[in-house]
Amino acid sequence: MRAEPADEAASGGGIDSVEAPDPTLASLARTAGPGASAPDWAKVALVTATVGVFAVAVGLSSPLLALVLKSEQFSGLLIGTNAAMMPIGLLSSALCVPRLVQGTGAYKAAVGLALIAAAALALMMVFRTLWIWFPARFVLGLAIGGFYIVNKAWLNEIAVPVYRGRVMGLYAAVLAAGFSLGPFALALTGSSGWWPFAVGILALLAAALITAIFATRLPSFSVKERTPITSFIPRAPVLLAAVATFALFDHATLTFLPAFGMRNGYSEQAMAIGLALLNGGNVFLQVPVGWLADRCPRRLVLLGLAAATAAGAVLLAIAVQQGLLMLFILLFVWGACAYGVTTVALAELGDRFGGPTLLAGSAAFTLASGIGGMLGGPLTGAAVDTAGDSGLILVLAGAYGLLGLLVAAVPLTRRAGRSRTD
Repeated sequence: MRAEPADEAASGGGIDSVEAPDPTLASLARTAGPGASAPDWAKVALVTATVGVFAVAVGLSSPLLALVLKSEQFSGLLIGTNAAMMPIGLLSSALCVPRLVQGTGAYKAAVGLALIAAAALALMMVFRTLWIWFPARFVLGLAIGGFYIVNKAWLNEIAVPVYRGRVMGLYAAVLAAGFSLGPFALALTGSSGWWPFAVGILALLAAALITAIFATRLPSFSVKERTPITSFIPRAPVLLAAVATFALFDHATLTFLPAFGMRNGYSEQAMAIGLALLNGGNVFLQVPVGWLADRCPRRLVLLGLAAATAAGAVLLAIAVQQGLLMLFILLFVWGACAYGVTTVALAELGDRFGGPTLLAGSAAFTLASGIGGMLGGPLTGAAVDTAGDSGLILVLAGAYGLLGLLVAAVPLTRRAGRSRTD
């Protein structure tokens, strides 16, 4: 079995890649009976709860900032350009945060990043001028991305192979719930005044406080040996493609699914509920997806999810003609399948890599997510302009179809560096 995080920390944390000699044996090891060790559930609860609180602030901030800029009578171009600062910050975090973590330790880095995010939001609360909002929103994106990089690495280092899929499914469910609660909090506070900003700032400070109190018990990743993010990319191209594909799906559906439904006769309110259900599938079905990834070969699970999502895109054209109930059921399951590829990819990442390589992999996942998200809007927009409603279906079915072909043809990870004894 894989060494526990405590054992790894005691040996100095300089763990490189982990590669099971045979996927079938690896799958059998993950389902190895009642004697298999369990993760430290207290640490799992700590990390997931912190991420959930942090996600509330993230889910609140994006619509809040857009509404404030709109109320200030800024043009759509300026609002969109300002919004782009956050994904640029997220991409930047993938390149610089691993070095920060390995130099200062994950504990100090995570606390510092949460405080920086709170400070950036506070700055935007006090000063309603674009020349401050542009750099502040970039810093906010960088801090958010960095915090997630650290927490994904922590959670994968804590988990053990037998439970890793379910642990990552729990992480995905809590993250989705936090993102959903953010807009709900905004609906309660409204977008005017300082109160909605205060809610976001308090959530970020709470995440920093929880991390400051408990995170000394978690892996530090503070080691002399470093793994550059560029050296990780060829080790797991399929996993990175899975993360990028979901990011494309996420941005495409958030941007174009409401208009797709409205052009087919549904109200704006109905499609808002549809988007909530698309995310709701992540909250309720990611733990079952993780359980499946723990019981079956992950390559097979990933292939099945990619195929199901591609088929769901095709079925969207049928469900939209069958009434709200059929559409809502499809969106609920479809969203879970689409995000499930990320849950499986995260679990596979933790099984195959540890220490500094795991941290680099977590950063590479953030980078892949940023690239996929940036491609999702323009590609889908161009397809919709060219093919109408069919454009959305073609892009999503094509993206997940290509992912399925990649999963079938290419190993999920490649052997590199030293292996750890299971």
